[in-house]
Amino acid sequence: MSNAIVTVFVVVLMLTAVLSWSQATVSSVDSGAQSLKDMAEAAQEASRTDFEVIGANNTAPFVEVWVHNCGRVHLADFSKWDVLFEYYDGNGTYRIVSLGYTEEADPSDEEWTVSTIFSDISMDGGEVFDPGILDPGEVMLVRMKLNPAPGPATTDRVKLSSPNGVVASAQFRG
Repeated sequence: MSNAIVTVFVVVLMLTAVLSWSQATVSSVDSGAQSLKDMAEAAQEASRTDFEVIGANNTAPFVEVWVHNCGRVHLADFSKWDVLFEYYDGNGTYRIVSLGYTEEADPSDEEWTVSTIFSDISMDGGEVFDPGILDPGEVMLVRMKLNPAPGPATTDRVKLSSPNGVVASAQFRG
């Protein structure tokens, strides 16, 4: 009789262990599948994202850059964008600056802002739909302030990166 009780106890213990292990396995597989789904969605969004720098102008103390959304994704969350600027200052010193985002109309030193969003590449009319979002086909005017300012007649480069990792860059004469 004591052997039967021990046997039942061991069988119950083994079944509990097997069920716990299978539940952990299913949970782990489900978690892995969700991660793969999230990665596929992020890759798909990045493949539909495209923007380009279509112009730049050094109007001291600001640098203005026009960015055209030529992709199929609505771009926003500008505070999560990365903006780098490479330039030579007036003394000929080479500088690389990572600019912080601000919503102020006139950015402070080493800051950038979205000054205006135009409804299309002709830049005739202002934004009509989705204010503050760079919709496909729209152009945004990015205003940056660098200190020290880029030197006259220098070659400068701006790089913009969206939160999903898509990058656009352009060189221009300051």
